[in-house]
Amino acid sequence: MKQIGFIGLGIMGRAMAFNAVRSGFEVTVYNRSRDKTIPFADQGIPVADTIQDLVADCEAIIVMVTGPEALSDVVHALTRTQLGNKVIINCSTVSLAATLAAGEAIVRAGGTCLDAPVSGSKIPAETAKLVFLVGGDDKTLQRCHPLLSSMGSTILHCGPLGDGTRMKLAVNLMLANTIHALSETLVFAEKIGLQRQAVANAINSGVMASPLLKIKIDAMLNRDFSPHFPLNLVFKDLNLILDEAEKNGAVLPATAAVRESFNSAMAHGLGREDIGAILQAIEQQSGLKPRS
Repeated sequence: MKQIGFIGLGIMGRAMAFNAVRSGFEVTVYNRSRDKTIPFADQGIPVADTIQDLVADCEAIIVMVTGPEALSDVVHALTRTQLGNKVIINCSTVSLAATLAAGEAIVRAGGTCLDAPVSGSKIPAETAKLVFLVGGDDKTLQRCHPLLSSMGSTILHCGPLGDGTRMKLAVNLMLANTIHALSETLVFAEKIGLQRQAVANAINSGVMASPLLKIKIDAMLNRDFSPHFPLNLVFKDLNLILDEAEKNGAVLPATAAVRESFNSAMAHGLGREDIGAILQAIEQQSGLKPRS
């Protein structure tokens, strides 16, 4: 398997596609907004005019789009012709229903499908250290293993199709709650008279220390909210999580409150900033002056 297509060239898809190129795969790209294909065209990487053109040229196609509606549109275009045993790897974070519907449509069109959302944001994507959470047939996964390894450091087979999506929603539940709790901690500490750097040192020195917290604390203290995992996508995932929780009878009171906090941050224009920008919303609600 050498001829690979990429659909969706945002923060994640762009980095993943370039890593596949560096690993020797023959890559063709497609993006609805043509401007995102320019860096690829500038390096002589083929840009497909349509999704159908991409299908014709590739053995496997990675889809990395923003949500269920976008995935549905892509799958509709992919399945307008017989896929001829091509592998479609959906790396998007979407609803379980959208994942299963996409898989069924792909199989009906003669293809095979993996759902393989990733754990990791901009820097892991750029450095090929993503964690792939894969649902689907083990034989198909083994066929795609070299490709996924060109973009990630860990490939976890979570179970049948749909289990990759289930796992990603579970992981992102904890991620959103963790960053929200960190933001509340920093605001609380300042309101009771502690220095934020001292709080950071205490967190990073204790049992709660983790690579994620260190990265996010450093970014927050430096007021760096450039998007690695944009806040609006976190909000989208929280909605997916709570919808799935309601369907399955899981009561998630803290997550529901965090979703509303992210909703408030969206209303204050923070949606395109990093997840860590939730700190700014909590600061504002707590009466802390904006910082440069």
